[in-house]
Amino acid sequence: MKRRYDIAKDEFETEDDDGRHRLVYAYFGLAIYIGQCLEETFSIMLWTDRIFKKKVKTNAEVNEIIDAIENSKKTMGNFINEVKQSYNLTTSIVDQLDKILDTRNYLAHKYFKLHIAKFNSTVGQLEMIKYFCDFIDDSKQLDEQLKDYYTKYTDRRVHFNLSPESM
Repeated sequence: MKRRYDIAKDEFETEDDDGRHRLVYAYFGLAIYIGQCLEETFSIMLWTDRIFKKKVKTNAEVNEIIDAIENSKKTMGNFINEVKQSYNLTTSIVDQLDKILDTRNYLAHKYFKLHIAKFNSTVGQLEMIKYFCDFIDDSKQLDEQLKDYYTKYTDRRVHFNLSPESM
């Protein structure tokens, strides 16, 4: 199976100059989007943890917990720190979380400012796309690993034959 960068590189080779510029922006946008999806995973992990630890009984209680997290002004870094405290994560996953957060912040706040010169050459554009693809792949892999942590809660609900209405 081809890695995302290999697919992007093949796509890049078929484009003209304008298309190549658009691809850089498209992969940058996809990287930011995937970062937001990962941030949503942290939200799900937090509210799932809180719902089960508080042993909520009503949908109103569930909604209060979800709303509190979803409407929070906390940053991705805050969410990661809370996830670290709520779940027994491996050292490897904690290290990956820290790396992903640093890269996501770098992409969102500094990447283009520091690498704009790369945008003017084919080699530079491919370097940019590779960086974005690596972040996307790493984020998706981490997201899959994190799902194992919070699905234990949902599996437990199924095991005890609890319906969402009984929560």
